Amino acid sequence: MRAVIADDDRVTTTVLARALQQQGLDVEIANDGASAWQLLNSGRPTSLAIMDWEMPGLDGIELCRRIRNEPSLVDTYLILLTGRGSRLDLVTGLEAGADDYMVKPIHHDELRARVKTGVRIAKLQADRAERIRELQAARDELNQLVSTDALTRLHSRREWFRLANIEFSRSRRYERTLSAIFLDLDFFKQINDTYGHESGDQVLQRFADMLRFVCRECDIIGRLGGEEFAILVPETSLTAAEVLAGRIAESCRNLSVPTPNGTVTCRCSIGISEAMREDGDIETVLRRADVALYDAKRNGRDGWKCYNPVDLRHDESQMSFHLV
Repeated sequence: MRAVIADDDRVTTTVLARALQQQGLDVEIANDGASAWQLLNSGRPTSLAIMDWEMPGLDGIELCRRIRNEPSLVDTYLILLTGRGSRLDLVTGLEAGADDYMVKPIHHDELRARVKTGVRIAKLQADRAERIRELQAARDELNQLVSTDALTRLHSRREWFRLANIEFSRSRRYERTLSAIFLDLDFFKQINDTYGHESGDQVLQRFADMLRFVCRECDIIGRLGGEEFAILVPETSLTAAEVLAGRIAESCRNLSVPTPNGTVTCRCSIGISEAMREDGDIETVLRRADVALYDAKRNGRDGWKCYNPVDLRHDESQMSFHLV
């Protein structure tokens, strides 16, 4: 642990340094407030600071106030030294941000006791800060687990809907085009049955990698479950989404996954829908993409269909898509 002493009396700094070093602290000395402020802001954590009230230039009271206004020093334990002993002076020092207050001349046993208290509190604060960092890291890891599909590293179902709803709201506000693409790997059960589930997982991973490569960075790609995937394409009309669907279908045909039981290839069916003015949420857009996906499967799979309420003759109650 590091301590900084600020006092223009070199005898006092020597006594203080010895007391702090006996407590196992790494001590640095400044003989004026400005130098102390530089030491405190050097980037090294400071657990304890002892400063004289009256110093040339920047005095102890102003130094306390600066320290308390600096986020990186907020946990530093501050002891203010002074020859003033009135109650008003005590209140002034504490209101400036001091944690403790000692009146000169300094008594050795009192100094040792107050330093020991400061070190104990500084250690507690350091332990608390470390615990907070651990909790934040655990929270970030949990958020990552919840928001990311473990197998494909795409957005999870929940995260995809969260991001898609945000983008849908943005498109409504600014009257921007938006399209949704719903994808399903054809006959994926046969891949698992023939080559094994481990090979099936490899196919899903390769398919996800291909989607990341083909799509734009702004596109929202997620695995909704099993072999079902969804892509939200902002600022994209139905016609432009068809171009992307064609690239995905072609890239899928070119996928080749070597496994112990042979090389696996795959195909996909794709449904596309553009957001309409009357749509109230992203789920409505995706339902229509699912209708188009179903039609693509009825028409031989390995291709895409766009939602068209005139051409499609499909009972939406039979859709395979289910909302969260």
